[in-house]
Amino acid sequence: FSLTILGFLAIPAEKAQGKVEDRRLDIFGMIAFTVGIVTIIYYLSESPAQGWSSAKTLVPLFIGFAMLISFIVIELKIDYPIMPPHIWRSRRFLASCATALCMMAALNAHAYFASLALQNVLGYSSLEASLALITHDVGAIIAVGVISMLTPYVRSKIILAVGWVLLIISGVMWAQLKVDSSYWSIPFPSFIVNLIAMVAIWLTCQINSVSDAADEDQGVVGAVYNVCLQIGAPLGIAISNIIANNKNGHYAVGAQLLPGYLDTFYSYSVMAGVGLVVTLILYPNGDPVRPPTGAERLDVEAVVTTDGGDERVAKSNKDEVVGDESETNSKATVVNGSSSSLEKRV
Repeated sequence: FSLTILGFLAIPAEKAQGKVEDRRLDIFGMIAFTVGIVTIIYYLSESPAQGWSSAKTLVPLFIGFAMLISFIVIELKIDYPIMPPHIWRSRRFLASCATALCMMAALNAHAYFASLALQNVLGYSSLEASLALITHDVGAIIAVGVISMLTPYVRSKIILAVGWVLLIISGVMWAQLKVDSSYWSIPFPSFIVNLIAMVAIWLTCQINSVSDAADEDQGVVGAVYNVCLQIGAPLGIAISNIIANNKNGHYAVGAQLLPGYLDTFYSYSVMAGVGLVVTLILYPNGDPVRPPTGAERLDVEAVVTTDGGDERVAKSNKDEVVGDESETNSKATVVNGSSSSLEKRV
C-alpha cells in the first residue's frame, strides 16, 4: 500500500505524445480471469486438506473453469482485450509459460519437502532448518551473477536443458536421504545442485518470455508469465502432497515420514523431466537477434567524395586503425587527394 502511494506521488504523469490510444478497460475480462485463477488455485491449495472430491473445493473448481472459458470468449470478441490473443503466436513465449509452470511446480515441491525432511526426519529445529536453507538462498544470489554472464554467449535452450538435468539430479540426491544422514552428506550438496539449476532455468526463462513481445505488449506478457508461475507453485505442492500422504498415511510421525518424503523428491525429479521435454520440444533452437553493442559498434564509416563524384565508404575497426598504420596512411592519401583536387577547382 505504501509503495502504491509513493508511486502515485513520485511517478510523473505521462505527457501527451500526439497519438490517439484506446483507453478502454477490459473490466469483464479482468474479473473473469481473476476469479477463475483464484478459485483454481484455491482448489489446488485446499484439496489436500479438505479432500479432492469435497464439495467445498469442487464447486470453486467448476466456477474457475467456467470463468476461464468466459475469459477466453471475451478476449476473442472484444477490440481491447486485456490479454491480446496474438501474444500466443510467439513460440518462445508459449514455451516460456509452459516451462515456468513446470519449474515452479518442481521448485516448490523441493522447498516444501526439503524443509519438512530437515525438521521431521533429521530432527532440526525451525531455526536450524532456516539456517540450513540459507545456503540455497545465498548461493542463488551468487549463481545469478555467474549465469547472467553466460547468457549472451550460450544459447538459452542449452542453458535450460542443463538446468533441468541438474534439477533432476538434485531430486535423486535428496531421495538418498537417511535418518542418520548429516547435513554435509545429502542436504548441502543437493542444495548446491538445486540452486544452480533453479537460477539457470529461472533467469533464462524470464528473459525469453518477453524477448519477442512488442513494447506495448511487454506488461501483459510479463503478467501472463507470472500467472503461470503462480499456478505452478500450488500444483507442485499438491502433487507431492498426494504422493507423500498415499505413502505415509495420516498417522506417520518422525522417521516414519521418510518413505513418503523420498517419493516426493523423486516426484519433483519427474516434474523437472517434464520441463526438460517441454524445453526440447517447444523452445526454438535459436535466440532472438540482439542489436549490436560494445565492440560491435566500433566500426566507423567515412564517406569520401572523389574527383569523379563517386563515393567510397572506408570501414575501419577501431583496433585496425590503431594497429595498421599502412592502411591508415592509404586512407589519408585518398582524403588528401580529394582535398587537393578541390583546391585546383577553386
